[in-house]
Amino acid sequence: MTAVNFRSELFSLLAKELENFIPQFKPYTLDYQVVVYASKDLETWLRVKMDVDDNRVIYKRLEELSRSNPRELKVSVSFWANAWLKKWRERVRVLSKGFEMPRDYIERVREAKRILQEMEFKAELRNIVVKKLVDQGEICMTEFIADNLIVEEVAKRIQRANKGSIIILDPISIYNAVSVKVMRLSRERGPLIYLNIKPNIFQQY
Repeated sequence: MTAVNFRSELFSLLAKELENFIPQFKPYTLDYQVVVYASKDLETWLRVKMDVDDNRVIYKRLEELSRSNPRELKVSVSFWANAWLKKWRERVRVLSKGFEMPRDYIERVREAKRILQEMEFKAELRNIVVKKLVDQGEICMTEFIADNLIVEEVAKRIQRANKGSIIILDPISIYNAVSVKVMRLSRERGPLIYLNIKPNIFQQY
């Protein structure tokens, strides 16, 4: 079986486990997007825990486990899905419509994203922030959270800089600042991600 095929198999297994935890959940309706989020987060979590960058390696190892001990794989996915759902309820808010942000904040965020696109080692910065989040117990929407934390830190630096001055970003300095925030997350409860998607049964849980 190829990595792509086993990825589909794991996706189906994850969908079934989510359906077991939420009786009215229908993974192949509007709720499908939630399975996509969960599947992506599972890949991210496994990359950190297995310390590999290639998803093909991850799925090869999982396929080997599926052959040797399918029950262990099922139990592991079930345990992870339950933990992910708890984090989803804690960290994600689904909105039926968007909310307006202050214009100056939107402009700073847009500028922060532009500057980040030109920064060296931006991918490495994102990866180590994601790893820090996972190490601190965050398993839901970790890449989204990492991106937001990095952008917010850069936006703050833009706000503090003199108007018209050149913003020079040091990835290590940014990571150190973001790392402090990540350390505090384990002691804080509340949403970190706001999604503007169509309402569905998943919002109730």
